[in-house]
Amino acid sequence: MKIYFTGSLHNKDIAKSLYGKMVDDLRVMGYTVRADHILNSTVEILEQQTEKQRLEYYKQLNRWITECDIVICEVSYPSTLNIGHEVSIALDKGKPVIALYQEGREPGILQGITSENFILLEYTPDRIAETLEFGIDEATDKMDVRFNFFISPKIVNFLDWISKEKKMPRA
Repeated sequence: MKIYFTGSLHNKDIAKSLYGKMVDDLRVMGYTVRADHILNSTVEILEQQTEKQRLEYYKQLNRWITECDIVICEVSYPSTLNIGHEVSIALDKGKPVIALYQEGREPGILQGITSENFILLEYTPDRIAETLEFGIDEATDKMDVRFNFFISPKIVNFLDWISKEKKMPRA
C-alpha cells in the first residue's frame, strides 16, 4: 500500500523528530511511504523557490496524492493552510485521509470536516505506532476497490451508444 505523508514545516517542535518516527513506523509496518518532500525540506528552502519551481512542486504534489492509497497528515495546531489544502485535494480525489494531532493541539478548522473519508486522531508521542495502525485499519475500510470484468461486444456497443445519447460516462 502506498502512503503519502505530509506535515507542516512551520511546526519545528514536531517536524523532524516525530515526522521521522511516523514515517519509520509506517515503513516498518511494510508500507511504501512518500515523505521526502517533508523530511528533507525546510521553510527556508521553500522560501527560495522560484514561481516556476513552486508550480512544478504543486503539480508533483497532485501526482503523488493521485498515486497513493492513503494520505496521512500531521495537523497539530498551529498547522498551515498548505496542509489543509492537501487534505482537500486528497478528499476531492476520494482518498482516505488520516489526520493526526498531538494531544492538546487540536487542529481548529479541520475538526469541521465531515467527509466519511476523513479520520481525525489524537496521538501522544509514545503511542504513534498504535495510533497509525488504528488509523490505517479505519482508512482501509474506506478505500475504493477496483473491480474489472469482461463484457460482450454487444454490451460495449450499447454502453457507447447510451453514453453518447445521454452524454454520460459509459461506466
